[in-house]
Amino acid sequence: MPFDALLLRALENRWQSQIPGMHVDQAMSDKDHIWLVGKQHSQQLLIVLAPGLARMHWTTGLLPKKSIRTMNPFLQRLVPFEIMSLEVPPFERWIKMEIIQRDDFDQPQTRFLIVELAGHLTNLILLDQEHRILDAFRKIAPSRPGRVVWPGHTYQPPPVRNNPCQTHNQEDLTPWAKRLYTHGSWSWDKFCQDWQQGTYQVYRLTPLQGTAEPELWVYPMPGYEAKPVSDLDSALDELFRAREKSQQLKQMKAQLMRLWSERAQHLEQRLVEYRTQILADPAQLRQLGDLWLAYQYNFKDHAAPHTIEVPSLVEWEQTVKLTLPSGETPLTLAESHYREARKQEARKKSLSQLMPQIEGELALLGQQIEILHQDQVSPEWVAQELQSAHRNSPKHVQETSQPYRRFKSQSGYPLWVGRSREENAQLTFRDARPDDMWFHVKQSPGSHVILGCGKANPTLEDLLDAAELAVFYSQASQSSMVPVDYTRRKFVRKRPHAEPGQVLYRQEKTLYITPDVHRLKKLGAVREKLAQE
Repeated sequence: MPFDALLLRALENRWQSQIPGMHVDQAMSDKDHIWLVGKQHSQQLLIVLAPGLARMHWTTGLLPKKSIRTMNPFLQRLVPFEIMSLEVPPFERWIKMEIIQRDDFDQPQTRFLIVELAGHLTNLILLDQEHRILDAFRKIAPSRPGRVVWPGHTYQPPPVRNNPCQTHNQEDLTPWAKRLYTHGSWSWDKFCQDWQQGTYQVYRLTPLQGTAEPELWVYPMPGYEAKPVSDLDSALDELFRAREKSQQLKQMKAQLMRLWSERAQHLEQRLVEYRTQILADPAQLRQLGDLWLAYQYNFKDHAAPHTIEVPSLVEWEQTVKLTLPSGETPLTLAESHYREARKQEARKKSLSQLMPQIEGELALLGQQIEILHQDQVSPEWVAQELQSAHRNSPKHVQETSQPYRRFKSQSGYPLWVGRSREENAQLTFRDARPDDMWFHVKQSPGSHVILGCGKANPTLEDLLDAAELAVFYSQASQSSMVPVDYTRRKFVRKRPHAEPGQVLYRQEKTLYITPDVHRLKKLGAVREKLAQE
């Protein structure tokens, strides 16, 4: 139930003897919650501007911690002040308070403080004596559609509601009064008489069936157990705090469901791609390589494209067309097919290990989604899972990920691999120590690799690990016997007037590397690259 006009009428009757004369010397906020604190700190008037939870009442709850308070300039301008009078227009959900503020010369100035609690129009607005807007908790500029709430403009109250005591139109009743009227349990005369008196007895309404939340209202309602409320402010605190927790839980569950659904969709797409890739047949590429070697002497002129049709090595009744592109040779094409076959074999082995992990994660996500749909799920579990899902989301990983690719050598030394020219430059000249080992493929674009050994002498296996990564993250990753230069970082310097990452170096040594899939798997490079694709 929203903060109903009839419930507000019951509160207004009490406020007339409680609020006028209140000296407010402190105001604080926590997003949509505003606390007006009395001079003796014994009075706390809570104003909540959150749609669906909007209300105003006395509260004995704890004030928000300083760490979560928001510094709102409007509230700083508002206090201190004294409330002189209060009124609520009939059947409306906004409150007009006449207040006294002191100007810079300590002279009293009459102002009006408007509290709007109607749906999405929730706001706190300060007016001068001519009802011009001085400031507002939420400003609405003239350039935006709808009602203007902007300093200097004349205040326009929310649209006036019809008075059902004058119209006798059922549609003009408040939502809960309309529900009660349809049951035929009271008449217009009683309704209007009670409104004029305003001395309502407020009831706590608990549904007799179902799982709906308890309510507070001014009449018993059919289908509810009604108990009179002795302390209305405490009852409002209790009711709306429970409602805020319930709403917060629903929001957390919706966020968690969205993150899990996005993750499940991403994993399913990856599985479809990987299942297609794992069906690739490296044997066909090897057969093409064999055909190019077997019939290479049929291609004399390498300058012009040429096509021949030869029998298949597997099915002799079938033929295969071999087309030699301009500038290529049969030998380079054969090597290209063999290289692609090796790449497919390595990928199939990696995917055979990666796919069961993805399928297991998908199954776990399905179980967690089933738990999330249960009504008995605890807020603590949802909050913990939501935090974990945010931490593992691609956006969060991208925002919080450490620079460089990071691995470890067999002796435990850190291995850092740059991912761009800028990262190469930062890794080499800002983060690497002078005695760390620096690696780069000779005369080929690729990543800078740092072996963080300091002044220690790494083993040959450590050097080979770093060199393998330098080849793997370069344009020579599909070649064999790739020369990799390495030296101490202190012997590397920037190339003058060159782009980031281009360097000159000396006292280097060279390792010749043919990519070793087993070593790359041990380092975690193959799986890391597959996960990124």
